[in-house]
Amino acid sequence: MVLLGTFAAATCAVGAAVSASTPATFDLAAALYRQAGSDPVGAGPPGSRDPTSFCSGPVSITATCPCYWKVSAFGDVPGLSLDAKLVLAKRQPAGTTKAVLKAAASTLSRSSLSKEKILPARRGRAKFRFTSRSMVILDAVTVVATAVLRGGTGADKSGSCKTSLLMPFRKFEATCPKLDITYGNLGGRPVRRLSRAAASVAPPAAKENFLNEEEVLDQREPAAMRDGNAAVAPVSRSFDRIVGGTPLTNPDTRLWVVKLFKKSGSRFRLACTGSVIGRRHVLTAAHCGMTAGTIVGFLPVPGKGQPLLTVVAATVHPDYTNDTSENDVAVLRMGSDAPGWPRVNSTEPPPVLINRSPIVPWAGSGVRSAGYGVITEGYGSGFGVARSVDTRVVGPAKCEEIFRRIKTSSGRPVSDGHTPAHMICSGVPKGDCDTCQGDSGGPLYQTAPNDIRGGADSTISIIVGVTSWGIGCARPGLPGVYARVSSYADWIDSVVSA
Repeated sequence: MVLLGTFAAATCAVGAAVSASTPATFDLAAALYRQAGSDPVGAGPPGSRDPTSFCSGPVSITATCPCYWKVSAFGDVPGLSLDAKLVLAKRQPAGTTKAVLKAAASTLSRSSLSKEKILPARRGRAKFRFTSRSMVILDAVTVVATAVLRGGTGADKSGSCKTSLLMPFRKFEATCPKLDITYGNLGGRPVRRLSRAAASVAPPAAKENFLNEEEVLDQREPAAMRDGNAAVAPVSRSFDRIVGGTPLTNPDTRLWVVKLFKKSGSRFRLACTGSVIGRRHVLTAAHCGMTAGTIVGFLPVPGKGQPLLTVVAATVHPDYTNDTSENDVAVLRMGSDAPGWPRVNSTEPPPVLINRSPIVPWAGSGVRSAGYGVITEGYGSGFGVARSVDTRVVGPAKCEEIFRRIKTSSGRPVSDGHTPAHMICSGVPKGDCDTCQGDSGGPLYQTAPNDIRGGADSTISIIVGVTSWGIGCARPGLPGVYARVSSYADWIDSVVSA
């Protein structure tokens, strides 16, 4: 992808200026490491984020609401059913009135489940499954959720446990603060503006070279915590929204952050997020598995509804590795021009570019991600709403150190098989701010002031990463992982120009 004008040269100049500035004093990576503590995968209570064994009696989780609640039991043993009871905890937040407790008790009683059959599953690895509807408990009370298996122990004839429980039950994530996401920032230093003079020398090809990101529905399931050991699988970010984010309202960004619909049977299902990078091209994640026939959905245009375009060709990076999500990028070609995109030979600049500088983004700098996923890990509500969230970049070496502590189900460190130089890690120590399933393929970006599009506050977005994978979503001490766009810029160029 060719940057407009001398923006590529400006990148180097910006990098030099930032590197000479005072380093940030807050060590994000160290804070992430401390935050995880004795729980390196940030799983919390058994069953709340990762599936837990459901063969040794009831499983209880306590949460202070407002909170999310959902329960799923699955496995290979027939004839089982599930009870899930919600009750007020003995200890309640100070100042909780009797009226609030009475109303909450009534809500919890109505929401509890009894004798729900665990029936043959339609999809996935488990032969039998029950999943409740997603619920929100709005009362400001502390609640205990208890799941009980009925009709058997959940084990097979040999005594091996074949039934698991997943019961997301946690407080609402707070809205995450906005950060300085100026291109090349190291905690707040502004960069020079992109001027008309700089853009005027851009080669003609630059007018249609832009990128888009997306993500796809992924049926892979993380392995559960076993005997206190972190046995996990990195999972792609399909089917969850930006966690802790806010609605995506910037009109320029709304032009290029798109939905990707994948055919499932006779229907199309929203599967990933993408980034339009040119009149006909979208950048996304390879693991989304998008093909010709994929539908690209743009955000509604006033008076014109939601434009939908069809993908006519999809190119996955030749070195993409499914097991590790290494080189997790793909480029889609649409059959028609993206709505609102500058026409061929137009002097109007695009709203987004791809990053070419290997030194950007800097460790500790603010970045923004956008996507269409659901509201929290393991939940199923809010899917399809455009949101964004700001996080901070964790340096490659520190990120490798964090993931080296975590073992996969085969016993190898999660960090194995990854090239740190091709990744960007970003998060916040306490969790609650992150991308998640459904955001895969979406953009991680910064913005640069420019004088081209007009207006004192006008900016242009620069995509620095593609949402790829993580251990859960928004967990304490665990950053999300993105494919570093600068590592693939030449490959993207070759696909777009083919």
